[in-house]
Formats: sequence, structure tokens, C-alpha cells
Amino acid sequence: MTTIDNNPFQVYSPLYDEHDYTIDDVTGELPAELRGTVYRNGPGKMEAGGTPLGHIFDGDGMLSMYSMSDGVVRFRNRFVQTKHYQRSIISEGAPFRALGTMRDGGLLANALRFPANVANTSVIMNAGKLLALWEGGRPTELDPDTLRTKGEYDYDGELKWLGAFSAHPKWDRDTGEMFNFGLAMAPVPKLICYRVDRQGKLSRLGQVKLPGPMFNHDMGLTKRYLVFVIPPLVFPLHKFFGAAFGLRNYIDAIDYKASVGTTIALVPRDGGKTRIFHTDPMLHLHFANAYDDENGDVVVDVLNYHATWEQLNGQLAGVETLMETSTMPYGGLPTRVRVSGSGKVTIDEFSDVPGEFPMININQMARPNRYFYLSAATGGSLFPNALAKIDNETGKDTLFQFPDGHLPHEVIFAARPGATEEDDGWLIEPVLDGINNTAGLYIFDARRIEAGPVYIGQLRHHLPLSFHGCYTPRVAQPKGATATR
Repeated sequence: MTTIDNNPFQVYSPLYDEHDYTIDDVTGELPAELRGTVYRNGPGKMEAGGTPLGHIFDGDGMLSMYSMSDGVVRFRNRFVQTKHYQRSIISEGAPFRALGTMRDGGLLANALRFPANVANTSVIMNAGKLLALWEGGRPTELDPDTLRTKGEYDYDGELKWLGAFSAHPKWDRDTGEMFNFGLAMAPVPKLICYRVDRQGKLSRLGQVKLPGPMFNHDMGLTKRYLVFVIPPLVFPLHKFFGAAFGLRNYIDAIDYKASVGTTIALVPRDGGKTRIFHTDPMLHLHFANAYDDENGDVVVDVLNYHATWEQLNGQLAGVETLMETSTMPYGGLPTRVRVSGSGKVTIDEFSDVPGEFPMININQMARPNRYFYLSAATGGSLFPNALAKIDNETGKDTLFQFPDGHLPHEVIFAARPGATEEDDGWLIEPVLDGINNTAGLYIFDARRIEAGPVYIGQLRHHLPLSFHGCYTPRVAQPKGATATR
């Protein structure tokens, strides 16, 4: 817990209750053309069996759903019924080992045990299936209307062994294909690449061998390549084996080793040899977009932190330390990585607005995009306090500043039906009022964010900050009736 202006500020305080209601405390109007559903995922509680969890990556996944149609928004939230969640509500102490949390019982209780799949990082709608993602294991399928958990999903057995499937798949809207990767640590450290067709059939596309155990969170997609910009986040072997044998947690086994530099891997979508390049070290988690430009260069936009892993991880620690001891301002700076046809790599920062959770109109994924949006931080803030719109064509940065103590989650873009302009649509963003410990749903016209929200729907409770979400034009029917499309 930290404070804003001497007020208690609990960013990840748990929401144990599951709700289902129509939002009736409204300012403004829901746009008549906005019909669809926003799903979000993040840690809903930060304890297991009464034991505080050591890292926000360990919290049990909780989906929230905003079903929008006919001028109203219906809210529903449900915990993902993983084995970890089901055991955590009846056990004494943490029932399983997690990424940043050890079980009671010392070495025997932790050695050679993989972290539990808590399904808490992202959520996607693909080939008619709603999937909660956690990159260390398989997706978890849920009912898109009721959020009832159906169980782990392995794409008809194609996700082998642990079934690692990243939280950041990318889509080619022209082909309808989805691309993703899974991080494998052993026996050979590598990134395993996947293609999922329109019907939801998964096949392996290739792999990127790593020089040792490393951590990579996101990827990009162009018309030619799957693109990886791999930061030098490594597991030194003594720490890696120490974590494996229960001497330390997995998060604490990560080091930022600048001397390794950043590795860029271009995996051809249609087969062929992976191209590998090396460049200056960067620390980043998320991509905004990637594309092939008119000269044949591969262009990738990331958010680069000017910080160490210890500083960044300090902002991602447990509830009691989150944003309390770190002096590092929130967010990374928009940075463009360009790989020419000859293999020359250049790195250029193109905006001084720090932020995280970049979002674009996903119809522009894998093609040049003019705009992207950030949960931004102004005034050197340690937490997000603004919504930013970055114009790649003019260089203009547009911001909407939230009231003091209000924290925006990741923003989601929903295109207006029939839109021809890239920014013709809405930005949908849950916002936490950290002073009053409540939350609301804010909706902006993406063309004019500086004008403020066109709709605010006040929830009846708080909402822990979530990680990632998605929008679908399918209107969920929370009572289980036949959904409209």
C-alpha cells in the first residue's frame, strides 16, 4: 500500500466478490454505435491460503467483462477456476509454488516444481473461444457469456509438455491468422513459434534458439516476419538451477546483463532461415506494433525503460511494496527499432511521453500505424495518471490528464463500424479512483481524447489494476441467453 496526498492507495487490493449488474451510475452517454464486449484479465487477489503472494505475477486471474449495447453497459467479473485458485481458497498457506512465491516447507516443497498456472495475464477471443493467457503454460478456456471456466486448452494436443503460450499473440487481419510463441527453458532454451488459422487450428512455425535461459514477454508481426526484440534478461545458470531446486524464486533468478545486448530475431512467416541481429541493450516489456516499410525495412516500436531490472521489478513487487520504495518514474519511452535489408539496426526514441500498455487499432497490426495510445505518466509520476495519443506522422503527443489519485488501466481500442480513418473509434479504459477505492469505466472518442470521456460508468466497488484485455464486436449475454453478433 502506498499513499497519494496522505490517502490510502491500494492498487491491487483484492476483489473477492463476484458481481453481475447493469452499470446505472453514468455520466454522459454510451455511443449508440458502440456494441460489443471488452474483456480484461489481471490478478484479482494477492494471497493464497491466507499467505501473501510475493509478486503481482502470482495473483489469481480474475476476468472482468463489460458488455455494451443499446446504450447500457453490463458488468460481470469471475475468477478463473484454475487448480491454484480452487486450492488457494481452502488451503492453509500457498498450495503451489509460483513465479515469485515459495511454498512453506523449504526445499522439499519447492524443488523441481514448476510455477502454477494462474491464468492472470491476458485474454483473447480467437476462433470463437475466449482464452485467458498466462505465458508459462496453456491457455484456459472460459464461456464468453458467463465467464464459467471450462479448463485448460491445448489446441487439440498441439501445445506440448508445459504448453507455454505467450500473453501477446498478434493477428494479421488480412489473412485472419493469429501468431504467437511459447518460451521454453529446457532442455534447450528457445522460443517456439506458432500459427493459428481462421478455424483455430494451431501449427508450429519455427523456433529461435537462445544462448541460455532468458525471459521474453512480447513479439511483433509484419507481413513477412514474426519479430522478436529480446532484452538481455537472463537467468545465470547458478541462479537458474538455484530456482529449479527451490533455493530462490524464479523472479529473483533474473538478471539484466547489459553486456549481452539486445537480440533481434526475424522468423519468416512462410518458412526459411531465421535472421539474427545484435544491437545495444534495451529493457522493455511491450511492443506497440511492427511492420515492413516501403523500403523493405522492418520497423518495431517498443517502450524502452531507462532503468535496471531491479528498479523495474521493484514496481512489480507485492502489494505492500508496490510503488512504495521505487523512485523510478512509471513507464518506458516510445522507441523505434529499425532493421534495414542489409542488417543495419538503428534505435531512436521518438516521444518523451513515458507510459506502458501500448494499444493500437488492431486493424493496423502488421502494417504501418499512424497512432498508438498509452497509459501515461506525467510530471515524473511513479504511477500512470494520463491517457496519451502518439501521432507517428506529425510527432504530436495529445494527453488527457486524469484527476489526482486516478489510475488508468490499459486502454482498449474499438473501431467504429464502417470506419475508414485509423482513429475513428473509441478508447475504453477502466480507471481506479485510488483515493475513494472505487473504479469506473471511461470511454473516449479516439479522435478527440483531450475533450475528455464521452461516457463514465461508475462501478459499485473497486477494481484491482488489471494487465491486458481485448474487444470483440460480439455482445456477451451475461445471463446465458443467445448472444447477438
